[in-house]
Amino acid sequence: MKKLTLLLAALFFLNACKKESETNSISDPNSKEVSLVQEVTKLKNDKGEEVAVTYFAEGGVVAVKIQKTGDKEQKLSAKTTNAKGNPIFTNEEVMWEMTQDGKAGKLTDKAGNSSEYK
Repeated sequence: MKKLTLLLAALFFLNACKKESETNSISDPNSKEVSLVQEVTKLKNDKGEEVAVTYFAEGGVVAVKIQKTGDKEQKLSAKTTNAKGNPIFTNEEVMWEMTQDGKAGKLTDKAGNSSEYK
């Protein structure tokens, strides 16, 4: 009876290990990577100027593309966070501070002039 119990326990153990390895090794080589680019958000400031903002993944971090109407598109990388924990994106020319969980932001140029977009 002891041998039968031991044999059944070993059988369950081996079966459990086999199922675990099968579930871990399943991968579809034909699967396509899901896009990590959000839809373009258009925001306006008090002067009526419009900016198009697109958040996307760049490696393991979040980045943003900013394009003011009539200007060239700029890519900014996340560098730090503000007091509320929202990311601040920068490049050599501008800084974008996300506010209201991506629904607004503050754009600051190299000279320190800033404008709030909602």
